[in-house]
Amino acid sequence: MQYDQIIIIGMFSVTFVQMVGFGLFLRINKLSMGGTPPINPLVFKNAKAAMMFTWIALIVQAVGVFDFRMYSRSNVVTVLAVVSFFIGALLQFVSYIYLGKNLKFGIPDQNEARLSSLRTNGLYKFSRNPMYVGFFLMIAGSSLYTLNPLIWVLSLFAIVVHHLIVLREEQFLLERFGNEWKHYASHVRRYI
Repeated sequence: MQYDQIIIIGMFSVTFVQMVGFGLFLRINKLSMGGTPPINPLVFKNAKAAMMFTWIALIVQAVGVFDFRMYSRSNVVTVLAVVSFFIGALLQFVSYIYLGKNLKFGIPDQNEARLSSLRTNGLYKFSRNPMYVGFFLMIAGSSLYTLNPLIWVLSLFAIVVHHLIVLREEQFLLERFGNEWKHYASHVRRYI
């Protein structure tokens, strides 16, 4: 097994365990990660599925079950893919931890929104959406690693739709936090 396969399998495993563990943590505390989709629910779910498919293609290829590549991959591209996926998984992991009980996939209901607070410390000092930056980097890593046009199309779809989700979520934050959000957004970039 090569270094790239070991790193990808390791990071994918950590990401999977973290997602399941966080879901269990929320369930034990009687909290839900689910919110109201900020955009059309069908488009929202398909973007999540496309994102997951790119990651599954990456792990399937890394494990050696199936090779999606339609083009040869240089060592430089392999390193870029692995580094992108690694940094993305790390950002996503830290973002989940920092958001804690405030983590929602979608817009929280009114009761949950009232109890939420605006996160502006940690990674959120540098990016308003570090979790999405992590997702985008993981998707980019998957695209570079698999070198398959179908994966590229799914990746582009997932990134564009998630950008639309971010725009709608930021509108919600403006409505919820008003001037506090305006001040924060004027000093911190949306992504990087």
